[in-house]
Amino acid sequence: RSVLISSKAQRSGFHATVYEIIRDPELKNKSIIRDKSTKVFPFVNGATYKGEWNRDKKEGFGIQINPDNTKYEGEWYNNRPHGRGTLWVKAHNSKFTRRYVGQWINGSMDGEGVYYYENGEIYRGQWSKNLRCGEGQLEYKNEDKFVGNFLNDLQHGIGNMYYANGNVFEGIYSNGKKEGPGLFYYSSTRKIYQGEWSLDQPRCGEYRAPTSEENTRFSRPLPRGMFVNEYELPALELADPGKVLSKAMLDIKLKEASSSSGSFDDAKEPATASGAPQMLFRESIERAEAVFLEISGGKSTISIFRLGSILFEFGLKLTGEDVEDIIAQLEMKDALDITFSEAIDIANYLASDY
Repeated sequence: RSVLISSKAQRSGFHATVYEIIRDPELKNKSIIRDKSTKVFPFVNGATYKGEWNRDKKEGFGIQINPDNTKYEGEWYNNRPHGRGTLWVKAHNSKFTRRYVGQWINGSMDGEGVYYYENGEIYRGQWSKNLRCGEGQLEYKNEDKFVGNFLNDLQHGIGNMYYANGNVFEGIYSNGKKEGPGLFYYSSTRKIYQGEWSLDQPRCGEYRAPTSEENTRFSRPLPRGMFVNEYELPALELADPGKVLSKAMLDIKLKEASSSSGSFDDAKEPATASGAPQMLFRESIERAEAVFLEISGGKSTISIFRLGSILFEFGLKLTGEDVEDIIAQLEMKDALDITFSEAIDIANYLASDY
């Protein structure tokens, strides 16, 4: 009988507005309670909910207005926003405005959704536990636009930045900043910078004319007052610009490794139980570079099938199957030549697997 009475008392189906009463959070301050000159009421108004219920829990479609001037309108499950819904906010004496429209899971923004920031920016894409995570598009107030991958609310992975002035960056991001290889398209000159980036800044690279395929990136019209420089780039005076660029990229990798694991000059080559080096040190790299130059005949690239001789200087053995795996993972297809910098990247990758 008690179970029957309890089930009848539980709310199910659609209900008109339900007013929630909560304990006054200010009563945690004991000085307020002890002040006998002021009357204290222990309860204050909480949220108001109008919508569907199931066994005394919000489930289905409902609208809830919270004391912090936010409103949720959408689907509920187990007393939490779950499914498709919209979050509204309002300042003092103003109307509600949209803040987020999209998917929710257990009370958190999760899945596909659009977020309208107070500063005018708009994010359209994937979410995970209230953070931008996955593929998305961030539209800035100044009309810049980023399209790419996010992790923990920051740009992370492959992404393209389209600037309002017509410039375009294509490359890798890490924790919200440009990091690694990338291409920067200059709209005003119709020229390209190709090289390595670190902490959002270009470190070393080549400034060149675009290929016919790259020319398609310059599809956005130039801003008013800007013009295209039709002059050809002067010929480079370097005997082998590819070799110089490869050497500069290698120096950056050496500095990054030394800053995280000590000085190359003071370090020696510790080995694991299997005999593989724990990291690639300057002496090994210099020996490997000498072998690379001997194989290449002074050129800037070698065939990836000759990579085994380079890796031997680091105590790494490379089988034919290993080479085929590398070609497949890097999707090299017909382009089977690698620079010395790329050989070092492969060596670091293989050494980390030991």
